[in-house]
Amino acid sequence: MSVWALPSGVGLVYVYRVMLRDAFGHLRPIRWAMINFGGYLTALQLRVLNRLRVEGVENLKELPRRGVLLVSNHLTHYMDSIVVFHSVSYLRRPYLLWPRTDLYIVAALETMKKSGWLPRLMAYNGTICVKRSWKEHDKLIERRVDLQDVEKVGTGLDNGWVLTYPQGTTTPGAPGRLGCAHIIKQFRPLVLPVRLEGLREAFDKTGLKLRKTGVELKVRYGSPLDIDYDLPVQAILGQVMAGIGEA
Repeated sequence: MSVWALPSGVGLVYVYRVMLRDAFGHLRPIRWAMINFGGYLTALQLRVLNRLRVEGVENLKELPRRGVLLVSNHLTHYMDSIVVFHSVSYLRRPYLLWPRTDLYIVAALETMKKSGWLPRLMAYNGTICVKRSWKEHDKLIERRVDLQDVEKVGTGLDNGWVLTYPQGTTTPGAPGRLGCAHIIKQFRPLVLPVRLEGLREAFDKTGLKLRKTGVELKVRYGSPLDIDYDLPVQAILGQVMAGIGEA
């Protein structure tokens, strides 16, 4: 049935909510403009000053529009997500002018609360802010998972793709965190592993400062993981970490 065949007023409301706003109420035209502007700012660093190579694009093309969880290793605070935005947007033409606005990124609340324009822009541009249950600033803690944070991830999965970093930190060799496995077990998404390489050599920890040029940057999308959702969370996490090359 066409939207315009719906009862009076309902069609316009549907168009407004679905076409103009994303799952969290953010305006899609603003997100388009932000992705476009940020994409062209960073394209020079990624594709000219360095060499970005995308592998496994065929695995992206076969994915459904909703219910997909991208799991990735974590090298920098911001450039990791920007690289994924670039490679996902590249599937649509013209490049960056018509980017996806149903890709959501899970990020630590304390990172996104930092001062500066970029965290604020990314917080609007599809970022799902969650509280770490194991760390606050530089202090190790034990905090129960916030169920509202879990539900926000579920909202993202119901309406598109979600990118998350199971390690929860850019520290090399960090272990995976069980929160990612709990999300997989609860929502049963299609899980696609992502492997990033070269960003730690080319950029500083934040990913905002270019340290070296001529570096080969790589994002590799693997095949969807064959996960038994009834397994214990520790077993699911082990499969995820192996999939992103961090076992």
